[in-house]
Amino acid sequence: MNTADLHMHSTVSDGGYSPSELMHKCAEAGYKLVSLTDHDSTSGLKEAEETATSLGLSFLNGIELSTEAAGRSVDILGYGLNIENDMLQHTLTFHRKKRYERMKKMVQKCIDCNLDISMKDVEFFVTGDTYSRPHLAKALVSKGYAEDINEAFKVFVGSGKKCYESKEAEMTPEEAASVIKNAGGIAVVAHPVYYEIDDLIKKWLIDGLIDGIEIYHRDHTFTDIARFETLTAQAENLTGKRFFRTGGTDFHHENFGRRGEEIGMSPLPRSEAARIQDFFFD
Repeated sequence: MNTADLHMHSTVSDGGYSPSELMHKCAEAGYKLVSLTDHDSTSGLKEAEETATSLGLSFLNGIELSTEAAGRSVDILGYGLNIENDMLQHTLTFHRKKRYERMKKMVQKCIDCNLDISMKDVEFFVTGDTYSRPHLAKALVSKGYAEDINEAFKVFVGSGKKCYESKEAEMTPEEAASVIKNAGGIAVVAHPVYYEIDDLIKKWLIDGLIDGIEIYHRDHTFTDIARFETLTAQAENLTGKRFFRTGGTDFHHENFGRRGEEIGMSPLPRSEAARIQDFFFD
């Protein structure tokens, strides 16, 4: 069993467990190295770290930031952040406001599609700082419009679907990476299989914009892993640098209905987890 998961969400954003509950589940699953990567919020990190430490886990501060590149939504993960950094917190506050504004527009699109959904329905499921699409998806499920979160995304709120709305003033990957690095962290492209921008990601590595790739995501097949490993190795050969290979379950909750989204099923190899552990803790 692999023993590290560097991509998880709590009730601070769109996950189903509190930071402390999530850390207890990680310990029960046998993890040794973990990170909490809530969307646009660091509010759960202190609680998560305190609990993880009490359980004998190594904990790494994390974040997941939304960006836009080449007409696509591209997520950037940050690790090892100083959460007291002013630039980081100012940026997060601004983008949480934009998330709220987007949610109001998505709810209106639901109404325009004759779905009986209101902001109050969504707010019932918001347990933290961030308004995210899973909150709307949960409201749709509760009203019987979808069987589970996965179906709600496929039919209503996934990118390009009829109730989807992009977030205004989205950061570029360059801006997100700058915020992360200004806070003392490393920047990693999340789940690159979603984007089909391999050449651009390779350029980001070569130019020093990002420090690694989430090669081992739950939705990456063995073919995908080999593809992004090759891309990373090519960038390493061109630059003489060694980039990080991260991974995790992208866990929110078991009831989301997505394959591989289960604590204890992280695909991140021990060898790559050990390198990350050594970099941040030794």
